Amino acid sequence: MNNRGTGESVFVKTLRFIKYNKLLFILAVIAVSVLIFSVFADKGLLTRLKFQSEKKKLEKQLDDEKKKQEELKKEVDELNNSSEKIEKIAREKYGMTKEGEQIFKIEVDSTK
Repeated sequence: MNNRGTGESVFVKTLRFIKYNKLLFILAVIAVSVLIFSVFADKGLLTRLKFQSEKKKLEKQLDDEKKKQEELKKEVDELNNSSEKIEKIAREKYGMTKEGEQIFKIEVDSTK
């Protein structure tokens, strides 16, 4: 017996199986098609998983932005209600001084 005969024999057996089990073959083809479609289609499982991952990432980003917004609101309220806070920011950020004050800048040698 040679390999070619065996290959034809398997092919013939497969065709014979399909011929006598048409309903089973059709159901198997339909099941495989549905499975492939449900995994790889535009609304399939892979796309859904990708969107869920993106949703979690965006929700985390939204939470971070909400926290940042709350901190900014708190800072605005402090600036509206506290002249000390305004003075502190004017001194630190803008280098402003009171009348008669002097500012000394100390340079540190960072090569040592």
